[in-house]
Amino acid sequence: MRKIFTSLFFLCVLLTGLSSMAQVKTVTGKITSSDDSGPLPGASVKIKGSTTGTSTDSNGSFTIQVPSSSAVLVISLIGYKTQEVTVGNRTTIALALASDSQQLEEVTVSTALGITRQAKSLGYAAQTVKSEDLNYNHQPNLVNALQGKVAGATISSTGGGPGQGASIRVRGVNSIDPNISGDPLYVIDGVQIDNSTSTVGANPGGNSYGSRGVTNRASDVNPEDIETINILKGGAATALYGLRGANGVVVITTKRGKQNGIQVNFNSTYGFENVLISPKVQTEYTQGVLGVYTNPPGGIGPAWGPTIAEAKLIDPTHPDKLFNNYDQAFGTGQQVKNSVSLTGGSDAIKFFSSISQLYQKGMMPNTDNKNLSARLNTDLIISPKFKASVNMNFTNSGGYTYAADRFGEGLAYFSPRYDVSDYENADGSQKYLGTNNPIWGTANNKLKGDVNRFIGGASLSYDPAKWLNLSYRFGIDTYNDNRVRTARGPMYTGEAMYDNEQGFYGEYNTKFRTLNSTLVATFTTKLGEDITGTLRLGQELYDRRIKEIGTLGSILGIYNFFNLTNAGVVTLSQNLREKRLVGYFGEATFDYKNYLFLTVTGRNDITSTLPKENRSFFYPSASLSYVFSDHLKLPSVINQAKLRLSYARIGKDASEYSTFTGYSPYGSLPTGTGGLTIASNLGNPDLLPEFTNTYEAGLEMSFFKNRLGFDFTYYYSLSQDQIIQTQISSAVGYVTKSINAGDIRNRGVELVINGKPIVGK
Repeated sequence: MRKIFTSLFFLCVLLTGLSSMAQVKTVTGKITSSDDSGPLPGASVKIKGSTTGTSTDSNGSFTIQVPSSSAVLVISLIGYKTQEVTVGNRTTIALALASDSQQLEEVTVSTALGITRQAKSLGYAAQTVKSEDLNYNHQPNLVNALQGKVAGATISSTGGGPGQGASIRVRGVNSIDPNISGDPLYVIDGVQIDNSTSTVGANPGGNSYGSRGVTNRASDVNPEDIETINILKGGAATALYGLRGANGVVVITTKRGKQNGIQVNFNSTYGFENVLISPKVQTEYTQGVLGVYTNPPGGIGPAWGPTIAEAKLIDPTHPDKLFNNYDQAFGTGQQVKNSVSLTGGSDAIKFFSSISQLYQKGMMPNTDNKNLSARLNTDLIISPKFKASVNMNFTNSGGYTYAADRFGEGLAYFSPRYDVSDYENADGSQKYLGTNNPIWGTANNKLKGDVNRFIGGASLSYDPAKWLNLSYRFGIDTYNDNRVRTARGPMYTGEAMYDNEQGFYGEYNTKFRTLNSTLVATFTTKLGEDITGTLRLGQELYDRRIKEIGTLGSILGIYNFFNLTNAGVVTLSQNLREKRLVGYFGEATFDYKNYLFLTVTGRNDITSTLPKENRSFFYPSASLSYVFSDHLKLPSVINQAKLRLSYARIGKDASEYSTFTGYSPYGSLPTGTGGLTIASNLGNPDLLPEFTNTYEAGLEMSFFKNRLGFDFTYYYSLSQDQIIQTQISSAVGYVTKSINAGDIRNRGVELVINGKPIVGK
């Protein structure tokens, strides 16, 4: 009996265990967004009442083992409403999460190399500007549209006229050399683009011909095509971009298609602009000690000149009032823009296309700008593991520009006795009244630009396994900039010509092309129960070529016939600059229980602009994000609190040919033939890379259901071995030389305060 009882006991225990094991089952599923049915990577999937959980992969898929059919899964993701679902008899679960309006500030953001990460995981400062904020004032230049919206960024317009350039300085000046651009790197949908300002044709004959304002290439991008702009500020934020991101990075994400049928949007705007504040001028006393009214017999009159009434007694032609020529010179600027967009998609393909036309008439006389832009963004889902995208943007822009500072200088010299807007005699010559009329200059010394630009990119993404993603992106930015400079010559001897000299005609062309190629392998795995690790390894190639050609014909035979055959002297110019950069990089990120995040990066760049023995250099970075509101129990009014720390070392190279001593064309030989002479720059074969160490600490907090929040940042950077072009004694046969000399220390604080005092239902 004892043996029978013992056998029955063990049989019951075995059956009970088998019953428990039978209840444990594997559940797979996919989490998508209810907005566009797209997959949601990084969503948390946990078993309610336990610590067991997982997260979705890049396709939104997950796999989890549940103890029983009564288990409840809790699915959550920042920016979306949390949902709970009972497993029941299902082994596959498909769920769409709805957006949470109270968490929209915490959606994922696009960081370096197009990597999308949760905002709370970032250990550095990054600020996002959304489309509705960017286009609130319908500013046609996207750089100007960022004014007042980004902490730590100084944004200024370089000319003020229509289509003229604007620049950004992120966290101050980082270089002593004024010839080195301090602009950040611009990236549109993963394609690194150019925002340089070409001065070809702007000042062809030196100051004697007068300088003219020019555009920079950020003005080619249509702000209405932009979904978000993310400004990466610190060294840790831009480390993966290498030396090209040393001044910060402006990451631009354009609009994409959605799976909600075909939508057509048309937008038409008209705007005008006037000078907000002009200098105040006195209106009681007329021209001073050098005027014709202040030289009575026997001596010099008072320095402030006579009153208007006294002047009219001496000269009946004197006007009844003085002119404020700042008001007289500037008119009302106009802006007309029409745009139409078409968007749509299905499960396999999504697209966004747009076309826009812009015309601007400047406040300065005889200035304008036109811009025609077309865009097509396409996303393809070839298979669940294979995706592709293609982006194309074509722009034609141009118009007449003028230098605003030159115009303002002319107004300062002009006497208020005369109306500056009355600038021309009946024969077209200038009404010269002791000083040149700046409006006559805008009408008779012109620079017209015409730019055709294409920005294109293609990317491929392949998931051979759940833990591995391979991606490749290729981008091209190319434009052809044609400029024509015209200034008529004198009709008769002694005619006042301002800065036209004897008249001139110039044709200038800039061909610009950059290629960038990026290959990235991403490995993701669980390092124990609480830690998720991600490793990225990649290689990048950047290649740039700029060719500039100019022909200037001066001393016109027929004063208003603009043709090179009409020029007495023809001067040719040509310039070619090439640069190549190869980078190898790695990034490791660690996520501990979704509240502590560590990111470590390393990059090695090889640049063509430094000596062979110094052209390869390595620099690391590290950043930490601690979301202590998800770790500690805080008062209920606090929704999120995050502390972040980061360190980075950034490398920078030199301008092209700084290490090379070459030759320059020489066309003033007595024989009339051309030749060569030594270049003005003495090459430095010992030039070293420039390095900057950056440190950053920040605190982010939000309160009252995210209706109030702040972001505080302290940063410090020290740049050493600055690469500067310095003047040297001409006795050595050269004028300049690039050397490593000088340090720059840069530190400051940034504070961003967000508030929503009133929220509508």
